[in-house]
Parts: sequence; C-alpha cells; structure tokens
Amino acid sequence: MPALPAAAGEDEAGMSPAGGRVGMFRVKSPQDFGAGIMFMLFGLAGVVFARDLVFGNAEHMGPGYFPVVLSTAILLIGAVVALRSLAVDGPAMETFAWRPLLFVLVAILLFAFLITEVGLVVTTVVLTVVAAYARREAKLVETLVLAAGLALFGVILFIYALGQSIQIWWN
Repeated sequence: MPALPAAAGEDEAGMSPAGGRVGMFRVKSPQDFGAGIMFMLFGLAGVVFARDLVFGNAEHMGPGYFPVVLSTAILLIGAVVALRSLAVDGPAMETFAWRPLLFVLVAILLFAFLITEVGLVVTTVVLTVVAAYARREAKLVETLVLAAGLALFGVILFIYALGQSIQIWWN
C-alpha cells in the first residue's frame, strides 16, 4: 500500500513541528493535549473512588454527590481541552523539570521529620530554604528574610491565633 503524502507543514513521517499524530488526528498543541489527558485521568479517578459512596440527588445529596459531580466536571473540562488541542496550534511539550519536583519533595519530607523534633520556627526556616532552591536563581539573603517572615507568621497564626499545640522551639 503506498504511503499517503504528507500534509502541509508535516515531514515524511507525518509529524508536525509542534506535535505528533494521535490516531487519525494531528495534535496541534501537545501541552494542551497532555493537560487534557491529565484532567480526564483525575476526573475519572474521582468518579471511580466515589463509586462506593451513596450518590443521592440534588435535593437530598449523599456523600458521593459532590465528588462525582466535581469529578465529572473535571473530566469534561479535560475532554474540552484535549479536543481543543486538535484544532488550535500551541507550543510543543517541554522537557520535564526534575529540580523543582525534587527540592519541593525534600522540603515536604524534611517538614514531616523535623516539626516534632526542632519545632515550628526551625522547621519553617529549613523547609523554606530547601524549597527556594527549586529555582536556580534563588538568593540566600532573600530566602532567609522570607523564611523569617514565614516563621513569625506561622507562630502568630498557629500558636497564638489558633491555639495549636505545636512546639515553637526544640525541647
């Protein structure tokens, strides 16, 4: 069977500069297509996880009503975004940024381990400094000023305003 001629703007393999083909459709905006797929997966997961909850109706809502309605809306938004990516040109997919993911994940884990050991102030400063280095352009002085402000805000909010029993400092 002879190969079909490439459409305008495509190379011999049938790929466009901005994206690729999905079945018979050419994806013009790979970022939107990926976002649409992610929305649909999250929406589908919400519907699946809420399937054991009583749904009810609009007048007598059960515990599953809001999760299912919200998840269905997210799924539909994902479908619209994914379908739109087939019609509207957009940028190609960028490479995945591992640095922000790694630094933010480490900051969250440090918070979990440090909060009971060294208290709110030190934990807030440490996690702010670590999370700030998710950006390559992080400046230590700016980060320390932000960390001090966040620590002060955290103490005022959680200890004094909300009366939480969190250690301010280590024992």
